Amino acid sequence: MEWILQTLMMMGAAAASIFIQRDSPNFEVVQGMMAILALVGCVLLITFAFRKK
Repeated sequence: MEWILQTLMMMGAAAASIFIQRDSPNFEVVQGMMAILALVGCVLLITFAFRKK
């Protein structure tokens, strides 16, 4: 279960570094928000991939 969180946080860090600098005081907040967005995106991709037409 821990690897899922680590993967999401790495994806969030990569996305957050596009918007703000890594040494910014609120980088962790933006990283968390981007990780949540990545989780929502993955769930949506899985949902649309396995839906019945």
